[in-house]
Amino acid sequence: MRSRRLAARLASAVALSALIPAVGAAAPQAAPAPAGAAPQVAPAPAASAPQAGAPPAPLAQTLTGTARADYETGKNLFGNGDFANAFIKFQHAYESSKDARLLWNMVVCTSRMHRYAQLLALVERLRREDSGVLLPEDWAQIDDLERNARGLVGHLDIAVSERDAEVTIDGELIGKTPLSGKVIVDSGTRHIRVFKPGFAEHVRVESMAPGSHLALEVRLLRLVHTGRLSVLASPGDRIALDGKLLGQGQWDGVVPSGQHVLRVTAPGMVPYESQMVIQDGALSSVRVGLTPIERPVWAWITGAALVVAAAVVGGVLLQPEPAPPIRGTLGDARPTGLGGRW
Repeated sequence: MRSRRLAARLASAVALSALIPAVGAAAPQAAPAPAGAAPQVAPAPAASAPQAGAPPAPLAQTLTGTARADYETGKNLFGNGDFANAFIKFQHAYESSKDARLLWNMVVCTSRMHRYAQLLALVERLRREDSGVLLPEDWAQIDDLERNARGLVGHLDIAVSERDAEVTIDGELIGKTPLSGKVIVDSGTRHIRVFKPGFAEHVRVESMAPGSHLALEVRLLRLVHTGRLSVLASPGDRIALDGKLLGQGQWDGVVPSGQHVLRVTAPGMVPYESQMVIQDGALSSVRVGLTPIERPVWAWITGAALVVAAAVVGGVLLQPEPAPPIRGTLGDARPTGLGGRW
């Protein structure tokens, strides 16, 4: 109920601010500046009490070039109820002219769009950059808008374990950690994202009530580019990865992510060889059943005769040719002791 009363008072104040006169059409323009004056950035005043001066000239007369064109477009958009695009046009005009009255127009646009956190940030900026171009009646309305908006926002205190992590709320960058002070956010559902290269991003959704305060502690976890490999073969089968012997019969452990070559061998059996890709944080399980090498009877007889002849003549037995080298990317394969013989 309290938030509804605050919203009603804020809407009333916004309606008053929209009645500020302008040249050509109703616009959210604040009271104009003295003709020919060049607004200067000034420190924030101790109180909302701008200096008195000569009767000011309208913005339509003091602005020139693209600043005036953007202002006129923004004024028409505002009159048609397109507050989002009017805000953008007033912002472009301000960037070209640095006339604080355009910041005042942007404040009114944020009020109409119910972006109260943005309104408060703009008011703080206006206090820093107004050098007396706004009149006392302008500041009376601005103070009223600010007072009512403060009751319609929530406050987030975000503590992150890593420095220089970027924080966004609803897709808008808030800053890098550590953040200075509490973050003012609009009430409702807020999407918070914290991320830093080399770490897993942290995403969460929080519901903020008007006037609420929420403290968040975020611990970013470093990305680890490893996965797990589990190989189950027959007892005595030799298990190798990228040419490196891992064990016999069964092996389970952590290996670097990427492409690898798995090879399982045993005497008298057809070797098993397969290329595989280990994904980050994923488990790859392989079950291998080797098959016997089939040879015809005459091959066994001929082979035995050749072995005997070689032993008699040379005194040595034939040695099998070495297997070709296996390429892979295996780094530090660490067994976990989950079974197997070594």
